[in-house]
Amino acid sequence: MKLTRYVMIAALAALAAAAPVPAPAALPASPAAAAPARLTAPQVVAKAASAISSAKGISASFTLSTGKSSVKGTLKAAGRKFAIESRAMSAWYDGVALYSFNPHTAETTVTTPTAAELAETNPLLYVNSTPGAFSSSFASSMPKGKYVVNLVPKSRKNAIKKITVTLNASTFLPEKIVVAASGGAVSTCVVTSLDVRAKVPPSAFVYPRSRFPKTEIVDLR
Repeated sequence: MKLTRYVMIAALAALAAAAPVPAPAALPASPAAAAPARLTAPQVVAKAASAISSAKGISASFTLSTGKSSVKGTLKAAGRKFAIESRAMSAWYDGVALYSFNPHTAETTVTTPTAAELAETNPLLYVNSTPGAFSSSFASSMPKGKYVVNLVPKSRKNAIKKITVTLNASTFLPEKIVVAASGGAVSTCVVTSLDVRAKVPPSAFVYPRSRFPKTEIVDLR
């Protein structure tokens, strides 16, 4: 399932989708000047979504575990364009066409994705396409210096049952993501690095044909 393969992207998309519209107003000053105001779960989600959606360039590394299998991968994104590479599956979207490489079949499928299909894989598109699609709440236990937020889709037709995101309390960037699919599968993504100020060249989103000279290209456009 696409959302399971790209668990990190689905989770970042959910963060943006769960952000309130408009953004929540600033909290009033706390009576105790030395004590910072406590944020609500929607406010934490809004800050996390802003940290991702306002980035000019994103470069991330992650380890994805599903069942007994584990795979490392990278993500690069800028605006509507993105590139994901891993041993299990890789994809490049140049703003027009989506190239998906399956190493098991040695095939690359080319499609002109719909807005809904892109929204499944690119977190930035969720900001405007599905605001308020997820409800948010804090987990029952949160380690010191972290926010742990549960995201539950409001639609019962969603392929995801729940996403639990662990955020750095200072940067509001994701560190760990657990996605529970409606079918029962659970995937865990540990973000090993995440740079939201990365300078990503346009060439990063172009399908690298020279790297796969023997790969069959199936053009479904």
